[in-house]
Amino acid sequence: MNLTTTELANFSEFCKENNYYIPVESTESFLRYRILKKIDSLEDSLKYLFYLLPKDRESQNTLKSLIYRYFHYSLEESEDNTFYMIEEYYKDNGNLFETLQEINLGNLSKVKKITNDLINNAIEVDFTRPVSDLYWLNQIKKSEKYKTFFNMFDLLDISNFSKLTNELNKRNMERLLDTSILEKIREERNKQKAAYEPSELEPRTELNETDFLFTNQQERQQLLEQTYQLGNKLAVKYKRFIKESSRGRLFFRRTIRKSLETGGAIQNIILKPKLRKKPKLTIVCDISGSMALNSLFGVTLLYGMINKFSSIKAYVFIDGITEITKALRSIKKNEIESIFSRWNEFVKSDGHSDYQKSFEELIELDETKNGTLIVIGDARNNYRNISQELISNLAEKYNKIFWINPEQKKYWNTGDSQMNKFEVINLRTVEVRNYKQLKKFIQELDFKKVLA
Repeated sequence: MNLTTTELANFSEFCKENNYYIPVESTESFLRYRILKKIDSLEDSLKYLFYLLPKDRESQNTLKSLIYRYFHYSLEESEDNTFYMIEEYYKDNGNLFETLQEINLGNLSKVKKITNDLINNAIEVDFTRPVSDLYWLNQIKKSEKYKTFFNMFDLLDISNFSKLTNELNKRNMERLLDTSILEKIREERNKQKAAYEPSELEPRTELNETDFLFTNQQERQQLLEQTYQLGNKLAVKYKRFIKESSRGRLFFRRTIRKSLETGGAIQNIILKPKLRKKPKLTIVCDISGSMALNSLFGVTLLYGMINKFSSIKAYVFIDGITEITKALRSIKKNEIESIFSRWNEFVKSDGHSDYQKSFEELIELDETKNGTLIVIGDARNNYRNISQELISNLAEKYNKIFWINPEQKKYWNTGDSQMNKFEVINLRTVEVRNYKQLKKFIQELDFKKVLA
């Protein structure tokens, strides 16, 4: 089955109805290119059409969805590491041509060589840091060495039609190299982990003191259950505070009058109603690549709290803020992890942490006034600026700000960490890398002092 001109026109109209517009010039280029390259399968037609269109993440995700809805075809199913060879590669960059040819023949030695070079020389990697594999991948992808390699695709002096193939090859290469880098990162991290594992002669660390990042699946499930119970305890503490804070002073006259009904014996104490609004508690959690497993524990803690209280609001953020209060209330405990499978839904631009933009949106969206804010995040902002205006606005909006950071303190304010910017407005900043530290923070959190 091929994508006919009529079918393409119908698809363009379908996209228009769904507020997605395919430029006429892109459609014309595609039709000419299909004839020139003799593309006769629906799969290849859709693939090339996809690479003609704008390349930002939001546009790509929208188009993938529309293609699936209209053609019942998933682009992800066609993604592989096959490279389409064009003569211009050999003429302008023989090394690139040879590399792509070898990969097509199943030889990945050059890919592994590039991977090793990037990991060893692109950035300074410390695999002992409690951050995810994706964090290190993102750091490598932002390096000059990584960008220089892919510049080979961009600098080729090739025809307009071949540029479409070149773009497809570039993306296939990026997927292949990123997969190779992740595999190498996992390999190196396992070596680091093994080096820190205690011997049989040494006392083993209690599970409650083990970094969340270094737990296996079974240990993780146990700790997640304990974290959920911890959220319940925090909710009880919060409920008790609300109940106690709503009690007013003794209503002496009515108490005495009531006692006359029982011959002067005071059996019921009547209190004056205390007119006050319920305190507001806002909790936000960074779910970017550098947070990974720590985010899962943070959201599990939220889940243990929010179901009973309308005055608690939960948000997650990457490069923009998203409220998940209703979402958490609508799912079961064993479905919490499913939120993270929808990671792309929370990406608003490039998928890299942006505390400035996220907190600006929080200030605008959160209706809480003079409430308390609890932040779960590592304050790593990908070398983006944190303005003094934002810090002032946060301090003005929230009476109390608590910050839970899953990194070791020795890494705070290193690299792209901006912890020092936020510390000046936080009532308390704590290191929480394991369950023991999290439990201690919850136990010491006194709502009478925090929310009064």
